[in-house]
Amino acid sequence: MIKKIFDLFEKYCAHFILVYNSPYNRIIDKFTAFWILNILYIKSRIRPNPKKEITFKIFKFKVTAYSYATLFYLFKEIFLNREYYFESAKPDLKIIDCGANIGMSVLYFKSIYPDCSIIAFEPNPFVFSLLKKNIEQNNLKGITLYNIGLSDENKVEEFFLSENKGSLTGSLNKDRGGENTIKIKTEKLSDYLKTDMFDLVKMDVEGSETIVLNELKNSKVIRNSRRYIIEYHHKMNNSKSNLSEFILPFENNDFEYNVRTSFSEIGDFQDILISAYRGL
Repeated sequence: MIKKIFDLFEKYCAHFILVYNSPYNRIIDKFTAFWILNILYIKSRIRPNPKKEITFKIFKFKVTAYSYATLFYLFKEIFLNREYYFESAKPDLKIIDCGANIGMSVLYFKSIYPDCSIIAFEPNPFVFSLLKKNIEQNNLKGITLYNIGLSDENKVEEFFLSENKGSLTGSLNKDRGGENTIKIKTEKLSDYLKTDMFDLVKMDVEGSETIVLNELKNSKVIRNSRRYIIEYHHKMNNSKSNLSEFILPFENNDFEYNVRTSFSEIGDFQDILISAYRGL
């Protein structure tokens, strides 16, 4: 019992430090963020497997998900750790969100740039239904949603996912997805980039990022976005390291980049966040 109390106190202290170091300047915003984080954590422990959709208010947004654990993780990574934060003097930015999941990244972009327009892709039909709901119930404008995956061809492919229909790791890659399969439509991202110049492409496509980036390179439209924020899955399923090969198309097209990651053991799988930018 004493250990449980100590562990809970330690968790709250970690939450306090996270919120204290967050970008929110006003005390009321920090207090609200701390309250959201801890309530989501408590609810994720009390109701780890809710039998129906849950809805929770995150700042001004009403957000529906399949579990509090998902909301807890996404709120921490996107709103507090600011994985997708970027600065721009333009109010009417054009953003492509590849792998939008339930829409937390879309809500975050709209919170910092209310006038931005967003094209969002999400292949998982179960997750896409929540993405659509979260856009509609918050009356967000300027957002176009596509229930498709991104690859190097326009075709129908197998999509792998787990029993948990709200999983964050559904993928075209069997090693990243799950044992269950469905058929999904895939398209080339270049078909969208070649029509316009974008300010950001955010990409979290669970192991397909190399295929998508190579297709952009081969189609010669990689420069049609000023910035990319990509979650790169390093050594997925103990694969050979090839980060340098992944970054090379950016170097060859005059992009600068920053990399953020951490690991505990040599040889670990890593989620590496790559922020590439040009002419900002």
